[in-house]
Amino acid sequence: MYKYLFVGCLVLISLAFVNNVFDSSGEKGLLPDTKMLHIGIVVKDIDATLTRWVNVLGVERPKIIEAIGHKDNPTHYRGHLSDAKAKLAFLDLENIQVELIEPFGEADSHWKEFMELKGEGVHHVAFEVKGMGEFYIKNFEKNGMALAQHGGWDGGEYGYMDALEPLGVMIELIENYQE
Repeated sequence: MYKYLFVGCLVLISLAFVNNVFDSSGEKGLLPDTKMLHIGIVVKDIDATLTRWVNVLGVERPKIIEAIGHKDNPTHYRGHLSDAKAKLAFLDLENIQVELIEPFGEADSHWKEFMELKGEGVHHVAFEVKGMGEFYIKNFEKNGMALAQHGGWDGGEYGYMDALEPLGVMIELIENYQE
């Protein structure tokens, strides 16, 4: 029961912030697509943290995967090519996922920057979007939330919009091309 309350509170708080953002033209919101996919948490030790989350949520332990840049859609951090790497694990709940992220390696990334500045904690809320570059990235940047990190995989791309100042959390935009 508590897992639903925790996740539900995070979702409601995030949506309340996002839905109250207006661009300079007065149009409603920068994020009209409000399908939230997951909450991303940066951690120091993914194995230990994953064990604790599995025990709290009572779910199956997911595989830990290593995320590295894609050859056709490489990772860019603050406008520069990066060999950013992270270990990821996705905990599946009924209505959302919890993503654990452990940055590793020497390359710069927003995960690593976040860990150095803030320590472990909620890094982002992720939303599914269509037309990421044509609409979303441009509108977020026009409203003072710069693209901090961007990359992709065979079937899509992601972008972290720097909403730490106005919202207290990064906004991750995810576009899946196959859908």
